[in-house]
Amino acid sequence: MPDENRFSGLGDVVEEEEPEKEVEVSADESSDREKDATENTATSDADEQMSSSSGPAFEFEDTTAKSVYVRPETLSVMDDAEFEVESVLRREHDVRDLTGREFHDALVRVAAEHPEEVAEIILSTRDIPFTEHD
Repeated sequence: MPDENRFSGLGDVVEEEEPEKEVEVSADESSDREKDATENTATSDADEQMSSSSGPAFEFEDTTAKSVYVRPETLSVMDDAEFEVESVLRREHDVRDLTGREFHDALVRVAAEHPEEVAEIILSTRDIPFTEHD
């Protein structure tokens, strides 16, 4: 595999269409941004033809970049979860254009709705017993 980035120059094409404000982006977020740009270009024709898909829930411009630090095994679990979510969306709802930003937004929203479960996982990772409080 070549050492050069296969997406090099893609940002220039996207910026020509509409200038974006500068935000510091990590390598993972940069990859997600490039993936979203590629997906948007590749699926725009298909989206017009598919009446059942309404497109992503929100535009990339409506997001804020934030680094998330996880262990490699957790990242693998997250990637698997994204694949499973995408499979459910395709199979049961005919949604074929899930973006990384939509998945990550939903992931954070679910975690925010279940703080006790998140705390329990953190404590179990630290080998601290979890005790529920009323």
